[in-house]
Amino acid sequence: MYFLNKYYTIDMKKHTFFGGISLVLLSLISCSSNNVVSSSLSSSDSSINSSESSISIDSSSSSSSSISSESSSSSSSSEVISSSSSSSETIVSSSSSSESVSSSSSTGGLTLGGNRYYSSINWDKRGASLKSDLHNLIKISSPGWSYSGLFSAYRKTDCRPDGTVWDIYSDQTRYRFDKDTCGNYNEEGDCFNREHMIPQSIFNKASPMVSDCHHVLPSDGKVNGMRSNYPHGNVSSPTYISKDGYKLGPSKDGCPGKVFEPKDCYKGDIARIYFYFVTCYEDKIPNWKYDAFDGKEFPSINKKFLNVYLKWHEEDPVSEKELVRNEEIYKVQGNRNPFIDNPDAATYIWGNA
Repeated sequence: MYFLNKYYTIDMKKHTFFGGISLVLLSLISCSSNNVVSSSLSSSDSSINSSESSISIDSSSSSSSSISSESSSSSSSSEVISSSSSSSETIVSSSSSSESVSSSSSTGGLTLGGNRYYSSINWDKRGASLKSDLHNLIKISSPGWSYSGLFSAYRKTDCRPDGTVWDIYSDQTRYRFDKDTCGNYNEEGDCFNREHMIPQSIFNKASPMVSDCHHVLPSDGKVNGMRSNYPHGNVSSPTYISKDGYKLGPSKDGCPGKVFEPKDCYKGDIARIYFYFVTCYEDKIPNWKYDAFDGKEFPSINKKFLNVYLKWHEEDPVSEKELVRNEEIYKVQGNRNPFIDNPDAATYIWGNA
């Protein structure tokens, strides 16, 4: 299935975000569905007027079998991606609505949903200073939904085009939102539950972290259990391999303890979640003990793990799945993952791997 994908690039001299459109090949039922969002603006795109555009993802079936980006009552959504047929080719047209990218010569503010969300951020800053500014922007006191409410949130944030749960730990499962949540499980494919990328035992199940949808994703119950509380990393000699190739074992990068390795197509997603978490909760990091953390507000992530995550971030760029997820969470939770909106932020803060 082909579709037109909105992406953003940043002019380093003018600090200006530009909206563009690129053609991306999407496989809806496999790892390749976590498709790449281009980070460069081609000359052929420069003539496209992108000052006002929106993406709405709709389906002809029931709400439990679609991904939707809800537009406000005052906006007229005009970009629609139909998911009623996984094999059909759909072209996305564009016109005006309330979601837009506008340029700012002073701040590089990104306009989404009618709000200049990043207008307070000076992208010329680097390191701890930029990280702290982003922390002040994205920190939350309440996630906007309860822990049990995450299952309802997933209908919007983590729904595959075929209407099933988008399992972060398996592309083979096809869980139903209303029937396949865990109680007990014995093997892969039994049920799905909520996976905290940063284990909730680290912060004693405290709010808002426990229900922060940016880092709590639906996953296969069995694989989630096998991951346990181990950080994510690259495995050298696996002691466990899931049916879809997720691994558990010692780190091949010298990281302490065991690590859990996702598939390549989700490594960038997970790295950007770690970046989000240590930025959103940087003031709490010194109080938590975790192998992936360094116990400091900056850089917050253990150097060996940080090098792994920066490499994952680079090699697995932002996907359409992440863009949709970020937008849907923002509507309820009120904050965004800046490393999805502006992938260069990771380099600005932590440098290169």
